[in-house]
Amino acid sequence: MNIYLISGNDDSQIRADAEKTARALAGPDPDPFVLEMFQEDDSGPTPALVHGLLRSLLSPPFLGGRKTVWLKHFSGFGSEGDKKSSSALPVALRELADLLRRGLPDDIVLLMDGPDIDRRRALFKACQEHGEVRFYNRPDPKSRTWRQDMAACIKAAAAEKGMRLAADVGEYLVDVLGTDTSRIHCELDKLICYGGGPEVPVTLADAQQVCVGKGEEMAWALADMLGKRNLSEALRVVDVLLEQARDGERNARSMLISAANFFRLVLQLRIVMAEHRLNSPGALKNFIESIDAETKQALREDGMDFVDFHPYRAMMLAEQASRYTPGEMIQAIRRLRDALRQCMSSSTSPRMALEDALFSIIGGRGRPARQPG
Repeated sequence: MNIYLISGNDDSQIRADAEKTARALAGPDPDPFVLEMFQEDDSGPTPALVHGLLRSLLSPPFLGGRKTVWLKHFSGFGSEGDKKSSSALPVALRELADLLRRGLPDDIVLLMDGPDIDRRRALFKACQEHGEVRFYNRPDPKSRTWRQDMAACIKAAAAEKGMRLAADVGEYLVDVLGTDTSRIHCELDKLICYGGGPEVPVTLADAQQVCVGKGEEMAWALADMLGKRNLSEALRVVDVLLEQARDGERNARSMLISAANFFRLVLQLRIVMAEHRLNSPGALKNFIESIDAETKQALREDGMDFVDFHPYRAMMLAEQASRYTPGEMIQAIRRLRDALRQCMSSSTSPRMALEDALFSIIGGRGRPARQPG
């Protein structure tokens, strides 16, 4: 099998499966000769992007072996149209379908993901005939089976993480999440941290304590993307959370504060690791598990809040902290402080200030900075 298509109308589950599949095909940190990605920029889906994909599929791996080509988070599948469509993008998509019908060489793997591919069109049929197609659709709140459908999504995500959820916990999560599948992974990650690992049974009381609503979800989701240093996912989280918010401007300001608190926390963590010569996240976990009361109290008095976290959560934070240097963390706090001042003292929208800060911090570059008015 060397053609994979992941589509449907549930963008969150599509992206999650595509990321997992890419890691399985090319490894966790592949070089450009093993994994070649094609992803839209601000201009959206373009014929040039598809033509670049075609050229890559027609080129053998540079160093031999096997090459994975990934059309990542593509939003243009719905533009394919029928054979009468003469615009450049539909024509390019039909060329892709023709190539897939003929079959790809064994040393090339194609992964494509994105919403709303048309099952009636040539591209879908070619993928179905010569590859593997996976569909993820959001539970329909108008359907009588939406609760069962959402429970199945939660159960599948939990199994992927190595968790086993009791029936009452699953029902509670359905009540909390409704049909918002984009929150499933974050809620499960919180439960893992709270319990101390995916193998620890989750009780209903645990779920009621941890999974309590939008405010905490917003802070958790953004901190998770900052920790992963994933710009596209951080911007997507911002988009999803602010679109759902009643007061987007207030929530954007809250997210600026939450992001700054994340960097303060992981900077504190790095300081303690350096002072106590803890050279790995696992060493920090062991330190918190075995710390004596006097040392813990001294750290609390120094403002090191993480010493009261569950050791497993602290270990995860240490892994995230390793993606930034201390200097980058300090600069991130300053950048977020300036962004908050900017949106409070000028006409710049809080959302724009937040996105500019994320570009600067995660992407290593930002849009031109605006001076406070």
